Amino acid sequence: MISVEQLRGALTALGELPEATLMRLAGAARERRYAKGAILYRAGDRADGLYIVLSGRVHVTRETTNRAAFLHVESEGGVLGEIPVFGGGAFPATACAVMPTRCVHLPTEAIDRLITDDPAFARFALRRLAQRAHGLLRRIDELTATTITARVAGYLLTRAESLGSDFTLGMSQEALAGELGTAREVIVRALRALVAAGAIERTGRSRFVVRRAALLRAIASR
Repeated sequence: MISVEQLRGALTALGELPEATLMRLAGAARERRYAKGAILYRAGDRADGLYIVLSGRVHVTRETTNRAAFLHVESEGGVLGEIPVFGGGAFPATACAVMPTRCVHLPTEAIDRLITDDPAFARFALRRLAQRAHGLLRRIDELTATTITARVAGYLLTRAESLGSDFTLGMSQEALAGELGTAREVIVRALRALVAAGAIERTGRSRFVVRRAALLRAIASR
C-alpha cells in the first residue's frame, strides 16, 4: 500500500488534488521495484498505468529498424505513461531502468474511474498531458536548434556549477550519448573539440576541469 503522504512526496503536483481524491489514488497505488536493465514497459504494450519514479533513473526510447532514439529521462519525481493513459492507446516508447529504480504504479482502471467521477482529477490529467506535450516540443527544439558540441558544453556547465570546476562526467560517454540522442563517437569528438578550444582540460578518466568558463558558456549558448 502507498500512503497519501508518499504520493505527495513522490509528485508535488498531486498536492493540489483534494484529500478524498488522494485517498482514492493511494488505495489503488502499489510500489514496484526494478533492477538495473529491467524493462518497465515496451512500445506497443497496452498502457497499464502511470509510473511515478520514487528513486532511480529511467530512460525512455523509441526503437526503429536501425537504432533506438532517446526521448527523455525520468528520475525522482518523474512520471511515465501520461500520454497513453490519459490520452488513450498503447505505450509509444520503451522505458528501461538504467539503475535500481522504485516506482509508484497507478493502474489505468483506477485512473479511468477518477477521470469519469472526479472533475479535479480530470483537470489534473489535462494539465499533465499539456505539460508532457510542451516537454516533447522543447526536446525537439533542442535536437534541431543546437549542435551536439553545444549540448555537451551545456551539460558540462551544469556539472561544473553543481560540483565545482573540477568534475567528472557523472556517467559513461555512451550513457551521455543516449541522453543527448546521439552516438558515443560524437560525444568523444565533442569533448575533444572543447579541450582543443581551451574551454576544458581533461585531468583523468572521465574527469575534467573548466579552464575558460566564459568560452564554455558561449559554446553552450550557440
